[in-house]
Amino acid sequence: MSTTGALPSNPAIFPVKIAALLAALTVTTGAMIGLITSFEVVHWTPAQTTLVGTEVAAFWAFAGALAAHLWPDTSKQPAAVAGTVTSLVAATLSLGIGFSWWRLTEAQNASLISLVTAIVAVVTALVVRATVTAGTTGPRR
Repeated sequence: MSTTGALPSNPAIFPVKIAALLAALTVTTGAMIGLITSFEVVHWTPAQTTLVGTEVAAFWAFAGALAAHLWPDTSKQPAAVAGTVTSLVAATLSLGIGFSWWRLTEAQNASLISLVTAIVAVVTALVVRATVTAGTTGPRR
């Protein structure tokens, strides 16, 4: 980290063109959701539209984290992948609940989303912990 600015001095995680492509795909997808709901191509409630938008954001965040993790000659990004996997699972479960893909009670839906999200979060955290080597903290002053 440089001492004069807020941005790190190391190079980008992957090329600017790829980052711009991912950003453009995210914006385009969001715009398409806006268009199909505004012109009533789909008949979603405002809550369902929000759930779809959240799913799209989680998907593109996961795609970006995975691209950064797998891009040649760059640092691996296991924590970013783990976090976005968790958000994608939670968003997908929420989407399923919001669109009534299954018939469960309110309490069962709450249990489902909380248990699955917690399990995914713990598993991905353990995977990250197994792959990341951290240094020790310095002595107290």
